[in-house]
Amino acid sequence: KTETAKKVLSYMTDVAGGGGKGKKSIADQIMESNPVLEAFGNAKTLRNNNSSRFGKWMEVNFGSNNKITGCRIINYLLEKSRVVQQTQMERNYHVFYMLLVGADPATRSKLHLQTA
Repeated sequence: KTETAKKVLSYMTDVAGGGGKGKKSIADQIMESNPVLEAFGNAKTLRNNNSSRFGKWMEVNFGSNNKITGCRIINYLLEKSRVVQQTQMERNYHVFYMLLVGADPATRSKLHLQTA
């Protein structure tokens, strides 16, 4: 379902992208938001290293010229319990690991985070 949604969104942005000269189009912004949303909602499970543990509703708005004029994205976690506990051999949401790798020591200390 995630890959299908990406294909549909890619098609819609190709057909109805729009955007001004030298300006990032709304369609590009929508496509670029997907990796961020996935980092907050995907986790490693026993069956899949990048399993979607969230739902996403995307409402794409079109103007009278049939170009994309905006988008509203609503996310909801399917597994809220994963934030505090994981099954053995599974991992939490990717964003937590990205934070541990990318944050400098001062930020990790301030957030009371430590590497394993």
